[in-house]
Amino acid sequence: MVKGVAVLTEARSGSSWLASLTNATGLMGHSREWLKPSHIGSGPRSYDALEETVLRKASTENGCFALKVFPRQLAWSKGRCGKDFLLEMRKQHDLGFITLERRDRLRQAISFYRASVSNTWTSGGAGPGVEYSFAGISRAFFQIEQSYAFWRAYLDLSQWPSRHFVYEDLLADPQPYVEAVAELLGVPVPAYVPVSGFAVQRDELTEDWVARFRQTSAERGAIEAIEEPPVPRTLQNFARIALKRPLSRRQF
Repeated sequence: MVKGVAVLTEARSGSSWLASLTNATGLMGHSREWLKPSHIGSGPRSYDALEETVLRKASTENGCFALKVFPRQLAWSKGRCGKDFLLEMRKQHDLGFITLERRDRLRQAISFYRASVSNTWTSGGAGPGVEYSFAGISRAFFQIEQSYAFWRAYLDLSQWPSRHFVYEDLLADPQPYVEAVAELLGVPVPAYVPVSGFAVQRDELTEDWVARFRQTSAERGAIEAIEEPPVPRTLQNFARIALKRPLSRRQF
């Protein structure tokens, strides 16, 4: 039985920055969204094959593994292999859980929307040329809230313990997070926190959109966020058409 950590969160929560810190130690697994199809490939179709692939990609030489998971990725793996990936991993391995949230949901939603439209998810850029969309930011905001609520309910129903962190509380000192991962994995706490290559992506456009969104929502409410969005023209939906399955209206 090997030890692992699953970080349960949603996009734009600071999870990539925190993962870069633990990954740099070489002892705390290689944390990434290993249940994301674009990261793991389309090959694994059985649960055993998926687990083998994730463990191979997520483990460091000492056998410890780490991954971060969004609700839609857990749903994808369930649809792919017919099993709850986290449940099965916990049965077979010493898997601990960390939940990570971002307190400033509006700025997270703006970052989420910009990154999803531009497909720019790292600090290499923040999505230049993305047009402001009140409805798009609203839908991102609601999705973020639903994701955090999902993880709270999921852990409560499963009766699994977890450690909880808030992104903003770690900005000045991420050491408590690194210590928590080390404790769950049973490895030494590093003498110092590694330097991350990730940078905060907020800019003047973010602040302009915050003010614009607050003004618009005060005038019009958030009703646009609950309207049924158009069906996105994604490869997933083209595949669903071919298989005669219901289309997904998920934007992100």
